[in-house]
Amino acid sequence: MSAQQDRVDQEVIESGTTGVVEGIDQDLTPLQYHYLSLLQRLITLKGSYQTDPNFEAWLMGAINKAIYSTLRDSIEANIGDAAKELLRREHQVN
Repeated sequence: MSAQQDRVDQEVIESGTTGVVEGIDQDLTPLQYHYLSLLQRLITLKGSYQTDPNFEAWLMGAINKAIYSTLRDSIEANIGDAAKELLRREHQVN
């Protein structure tokens, strides 16, 4: 295994808690925090882009695919319920 791969594995395995995601009341690993904060940013981006006067359907499709991909990553990182809750809140606002 390469030295670079060892560093990547170490980042994934790290078990310390970090950060807080608004509305999520659970301790998160750095990787879990990354996924949920990314999902939060993508949801915000989607909301602001929907009202953009230069709206393009293909770009909205890309944003939706990024949200889906991040949701799947969150599920793999055992925080799928928290990610789904963020998405539920987004749909309640719209």
